[in-house]
Amino acid sequence: MTEPDGTPGRHRVSDPAEPGDLPLVRPYARTSTPAPVSQELALETLVSTTELGRRLSRLLREPYGSACELCVSTVSVAELSAYLNLSIGTARELVEELVGEELLYAHPPVGAYDAQARTQVLGRMLGGLDRL
Repeated sequence: MTEPDGTPGRHRVSDPAEPGDLPLVRPYARTSTPAPVSQELALETLVSTTELGRRLSRLLREPYGSACELCVSTVSVAELSAYLNLSIGTARELVEELVGEELLYAHPPVGAYDAQARTQVLGRMLGGLDRL
């Protein structure tokens, strides 16, 4: 896919003239310094694929497409790192980029909710454990 100005999208596969024209290096590996990662993105942060991410997942370069496909069922950043065989830092950067592109949604941690919402979440969790 291309942007309106005709350039290939940042994470999307370009329309190469020859199959060998695709770059062999992941975009984040080309930078001399890693992109800043938010300190709020914890290992246990749950991420899920947005509707846009579902539609575009097959058009994205690796590992972006795989991340969108894995996050259709909500997973944590740590799980995503393990599934894709990426370091934690790389997985965080990947999630941050996809969240910025609105392809993934990072769910707020339980501590970000008010006291009543936390009580409800913990109650549901304890109920689920009791049923096991």
